Amino acid sequence: MSKSDRITADYLIIGAGSAGCVMANRLSEDASRCVILIEAGPKDRHPLIRIPAAFSKLYQTRVDYAHRSVAQPQLHNRALFVPRGRTLGGSGAINAMIYIRGHRDDFNGWAAQGNPGWSYEELLPLFRKSERTTSNNPELHGRDGLWNIQTPQNIHPLSRIFLEAAGQQGYPMVEDLNDQVVHGVGIHPVNILNGARHSPADAFLRPALNRPNLKILTGIRALKALWEGRKVVGIEAGRGRHKFQIYSSESVILCGGAVESPLFLMRSGIGDPQWLGESSIPIRHALRGVGRHLQDHPVVPLAYRTRKGASFDSDDTLANLLRWWWKREGPLCSNLCETGGFTRSRDDLSAPDLQYHFAPVFFVDHGFVRPRGNGISLAPILTQPRSRGSIRPAPNDSFLPRIDPAVYSDSSDLEKMLLGFHKARAIMESPAFDPWRIEAYLPSRSLQNDADIIDYLRQHTELLYHPAGTCRMGPDEDSVVDARLAVHGVDGLRVVDASIMPSITRGNTQAPTVMIAEKAAELMLG
Repeated sequence: MSKSDRITADYLIIGAGSAGCVMANRLSEDASRCVILIEAGPKDRHPLIRIPAAFSKLYQTRVDYAHRSVAQPQLHNRALFVPRGRTLGGSGAINAMIYIRGHRDDFNGWAAQGNPGWSYEELLPLFRKSERTTSNNPELHGRDGLWNIQTPQNIHPLSRIFLEAAGQQGYPMVEDLNDQVVHGVGIHPVNILNGARHSPADAFLRPALNRPNLKILTGIRALKALWEGRKVVGIEAGRGRHKFQIYSSESVILCGGAVESPLFLMRSGIGDPQWLGESSIPIRHALRGVGRHLQDHPVVPLAYRTRKGASFDSDDTLANLLRWWWKREGPLCSNLCETGGFTRSRDDLSAPDLQYHFAPVFFVDHGFVRPRGNGISLAPILTQPRSRGSIRPAPNDSFLPRIDPAVYSDSSDLEKMLLGFHKARAIMESPAFDPWRIEAYLPSRSLQNDADIIDYLRQHTELLYHPAGTCRMGPDEDSVVDARLAVHGVDGLRVVDASIMPSITRGNTQAPTVMIAEKAAELMLG
């Protein structure tokens, strides 16, 4: 591109993550409309993206922003790792591929907060639209969509032991973890096809690559919005030191995710005047909610040593890599976190507030620590945290986020996580694991009472890579977009990603993010 280039489109999509890939496909179905999709990262050619079991090896590589939070006072002042995908497919190219939609109460709650059209019954057809499954329940699942979702049949023996152990603690086995489960365990549905990751780029972008009205540009950063009065008419973009403009006649669609989307808005002068002033950004439109209401799922690890050769730890070999490479077979076809489930902290709750992820492998410190020998891991997860954090530009660089998830700033979150820890430890110490379990690895010492456990939670709690809520949808003064995902008080600008969630969903957030994009496309195309 030369300095004289003037690039124009009907729709300009910023960010080729899960939502951006869906938007590019759906909007370009209309051959009369020109669509441009830009992505700051490279094409999704990293060799490990396709290997399901290798997802954590993508952290801190060229396809990961690899952010860090600010020090968390409730976590012994630790900074937390916040990976975010930076390639075609976004975080959907580096995640663990677990397909969990969320509970009915999540979406009915969104609608009840003043967002018409967002109830569970209204959104269910959009979940089905994306899916390509072999489900025999057509009212719940789709069979003709673009995104392959499967429930693996051949899972690791220790994953089945987990299901047995959970059953010994009163958890029923459920066939479909997306069927409004409030208490039960099962096998995770995953977006895997023929032994390889089926990312949003695979599912939605690649079928559209030959459309002449769709242009995909990688390695391009969205710098800030271009304005005409109160309307956003395009963006200033950059590739290296070269800056240029991309114009949109219909809409600029922000799909950067819960970190990048609010940063772009603030760089463009949209946000809290005080925050913008502190970053020396000229104010174009005051909107206090931008970057606030950050939510993520706190998670804490439990890990035990198991018998030699028993777990996936012994399967990370050259032979298995070659087996996957040539035949798409073997243990590397697994997403590792094959099983899990949900439960409630109180029996009177209508929906779960605790989730479990089990992996027949050591998963310690995001996979960066590789203990010797073999292990198993179970993580209790808080699905409905009440704590709220924020994202804003770093003081000296508006492209770097200052991420403050404010973990456990609401004390009730810590109380529920304590209960989740007790429940998880009971499962791991059930009789079903007796022939396999050798000793505890994490916690590494005996925890004698709740005070000891709370200290452990503060020392080891992490985030589950599910940031949401920083451009929340709603009619109130602290929201950022309306129910049609248009930015309040600004023409020609929409936000379409997990940042618009008024409250985070119960479970992994990729599936509802894809649904949000399906909803946005439906709204825009009428």
